[in-house]
Amino acid sequence: MVISMSLIGTIGIAHGALDGKIIWKHSARTSARIKLYLLYILFTSSGALIWFFYPFGGLVLLLIMSSVHFGVSDLKFINEMNFASKVCWGVAMAFLPIAFKPNLVISLFYDLTQVRIQPETFGAINIIVLICIINFCVSLYKIAQERKKKGKNIFELKLLSAEMTVLICLAYFLSPLIWFSIYFCGLHGIRALIDSDFRIFPDILWLTLFTAPISIIIFLFKWEYSLNSLLIIFPVLASLTIAHMLLPKLREIVKP
Repeated sequence: MVISMSLIGTIGIAHGALDGKIIWKHSARTSARIKLYLLYILFTSSGALIWFFYPFGGLVLLLIMSSVHFGVSDLKFINEMNFASKVCWGVAMAFLPIAFKPNLVISLFYDLTQVRIQPETFGAINIIVLICIINFCVSLYKIAQERKKKGKNIFELKLLSAEMTVLICLAYFLSPLIWFSIYFCGLHGIRALIDSDFRIFPDILWLTLFTAPISIIIFLFKWEYSLNSLLIIFPVLASLTIAHMLLPKLREIVKP
């Protein structure tokens, strides 16, 4: 629990924290920066309000948006793969623990939302996850075959296939929260940081500024790592995910 919460609370939100850097570099005009930042805060706050008034709706929104975000972000380097197949990867990453640890996930969802989901619902989700994994693997195989015909390197495709296999195995052996921290922080988060051309300095300043509110909450309320910690971590993730995913569209709205 301590390791999972530490990873999610630091590295896990780090690539989202770099949105501050993106907003700053969007324009040389202060007014444009402020406008874009205010829109970002607006959507972040909207996500927080959803969690405050209707936690179950917030969780569902987080899972749906994460399914799209994981697919588009993780597989950005595979131009040949269509949007639907990328979303299949995202769905698998968002819901894979349900396939092996349904009782733990049911308990986790209840702690977060006070809504107990019926096992039958998870059964339907398992079928969807299985279909998504098969669809993704078939798509990956077809792309590999096309690359072979053109004499292109398929090493990154083999690596992605191995990654999927390892994640499935880890989902079988590990608890959902630990599995999520490994994927979200160790794979998705670090991949996103690399894609953002992360530099220790000065990018560490952006991470500090954006994660400072969490540090302050921990310090003021003497936050302990327990299941109650989820009531802080996941609403924060949900709120940041909404704004983080919408940032490219917001940049189109706000002219540099």
